Amino acid sequence: MQNGKQKDFSWKIGDQITFEVESGLFEGTFTSEIVGINPRQGIIQIKFPKLEGKLVLIPVGTAALVKTDNPQENEERYTVIDRTGGETRCLVLKKCTKEVNQLIHINPPQDTKLVSVCSGKGGVGKTTFAINLAFSLADLGHRVCILDAAFGTGNIDVLLDIAPRFHIGHVISGKCGLMDIVTEVKQNLHILPGCSGVQPLTQLSYYEYNLLAFELEQIFPYFDVIIIDTSPGIAAGTTNFILAAQGGYLITTPEPHAITDTYALLKTLVSSHPKALKLSLVVNRVLFRSEAENTAEKLQFAARRFLDFELDCAGFIFEDPRIRDANVKQKAIVELEPASQTSQNFRAIAKQFAPQPPASDESRSQGGLIAKIKSFGKRA
Repeated sequence: MQNGKQKDFSWKIGDQITFEVESGLFEGTFTSEIVGINPRQGIIQIKFPKLEGKLVLIPVGTAALVKTDNPQENEERYTVIDRTGGETRCLVLKKCTKEVNQLIHINPPQDTKLVSVCSGKGGVGKTTFAINLAFSLADLGHRVCILDAAFGTGNIDVLLDIAPRFHIGHVISGKCGLMDIVTEVKQNLHILPGCSGVQPLTQLSYYEYNLLAFELEQIFPYFDVIIIDTSPGIAAGTTNFILAAQGGYLITTPEPHAITDTYALLKTLVSSHPKALKLSLVVNRVLFRSEAENTAEKLQFAARRFLDFELDCAGFIFEDPRIRDANVKQKAIVELEPASQTSQNFRAIAKQFAPQPPASDESRSQGGLIAKIKSFGKRA
């Protein structure tokens, strides 16, 4: 989100607010106290209002017209986006914008590459590919960040033996910003950790997706490459990120069911934005080069004939039991077994994607990023 998006945000913790709601369950005007704010996201947290001594549990999605002291605009429209429980129970309200019910496209600057890693089904090695691609690019000198967008089933932090304090669920709930959850893995490599076991995150609303799109604007200046590790399948939460990146890597294996699901995802994507889409196929877990070539030819033929789409092939990854060992040890195989043929496969794809790192820029340096994270930490 641009810094000026909420420059007129004047609420403070402790302020009393009056708001009017009209829903199927509640109608009327209520007064409450602000207990939390996030001006950058246009979010306020308020105590549950009371009516005749009883808490009023206003449903999520309810529109609220908030009274203000601004003479030019004495009412502001908000939407209830969450109700938290426990000791800090409160209502979370998001200030409405023109984009609230529209899907915002993510537009990175020219010097930042946004690439998705996707698959038609789970279990084909998508996340392992994303991790090893990131490590390979970082070793080439690129400043890389992985966004774990497998919401509800994120596991990149587990595979890298990292225990982050915050994750993407905290961002979506408005408790912190995306910059607050940036976690360093090694030099030139950071992650934006996902979360696991949170079912509501498996289906993002337009508001939640747009919130992440705005937050990503804060991240772009500090990285050369942002890799989005999406959920497998054809759900909207997956395809939105792939289309936002205008393509990426499509991971499959030679098994017939994996090929079928890969084609299903490709068909869904091409039917949405065929001209802007740039996808490169990676055939994983192959025993022979010919097996990879045959799998790629099948999918390229089907894409060309039935979808009128030219599907590139970025390469293949050999089946290697050492990948399992690396995952068990919570390491990337390119670090654990750098001389292996599999590691060479990953590095070849990385060099093909971005052979040379950009010129040094202090504003995009490790020090600049760390300083920015600390400044955001003071806000949280």
